[in-house]
Amino acid sequence: MLAVALSCASWPGLACAPERAEPVAGLRADTPLTLAAPDGRRFRLVTLAGEVAVPAAAVSRIAILGAPDRHERIPALALGASGPVEADILREGLARLTPTRLVPRDCWRLMEAAETEAVAARRGIWATQHAIVDAGDAEALKAADGRFIVATGRVRSVRTVNRITYVNFGPPRAGALTVTVHERDMPVFREFGLEPAAIRGHMLRVRGVVTIRRSPFIAAAMPEAVTIAEAPARGAR
Repeated sequence: MLAVALSCASWPGLACAPERAEPVAGLRADTPLTLAAPDGRRFRLVTLAGEVAVPAAAVSRIAILGAPDRHERIPALALGASGPVEADILREGLARLTPTRLVPRDCWRLMEAAETEAVAARRGIWATQHAIVDAGDAEALKAADGRFIVATGRVRSVRTVNRITYVNFGPPRAGALTVTVHERDMPVFREFGLEPAAIRGHMLRVRGVVTIRRSPFIAAAMPEAVTIAEAPARGAR
C-alpha cells in the first residue's frame, strides 16, 4: 500500500495538507464520489459516503492513499486551492464522513469539523430530522440494516464479554443500537481518549454500517467511528 505523508504547514489554517500529490489534468466526475482521469484511472474519495458527484473543476491534485479496490478505484484525497475538496463537500452537507485508516487523524478531524458545521446548520442531507438516526429507535435501525448511518444516543451500559466490549444505547432486547469494539482495537481507542468503561452516560455520535443479528450493532474498528457529542452533566452514570 502506498503511503502519503501529511503535514500541517502547507496550507495555513488547515489541520493537515498532503506533501506529496500529483497534478492530474482533465478530471471528470464519474460515479458518485469518484473521479475519472484521461489515462483511465479512477479515484475514489475514500473518506466520504454518499451519492454526490465530485466537483471535478475544483480538483487540481490527487493524493493516492492506497491500492485499487475490487472495482479498480484508487483510494484518494482530492485537493483544491485551499485544501481537501472533501472538506468543502462535507461543509455543504453533500456527503457523510466515513472512518478510514488511510488519512491521519488530524486530517480526519478537519473533515469531521466540516461535517459538524453542516449538521449544526442543517445543510444538505442534514436538513431533515431523520438524517441522524436515534440510537434508541428500533424501527429506524431495523430499516437501516446493511446501510452506512450516523446515529446519536446516550450510552446506557458498557460491558465486555469474550474480548469484545459492547457499548449499549438501550436495555437488552429493546432494539436499540450497540457499538462493539474488539479487544485488539482497544489500545488505539484509549490512546484517542475513548475509554469505553468511562463513557457510560455520555451522548455519542457513531458512524458505520448497521448489522442486524439479535439486535442492531455497528462494529467500530477505529476511534474515528465514535465521537463524544456531550458528556453527562454529573459525570458518568
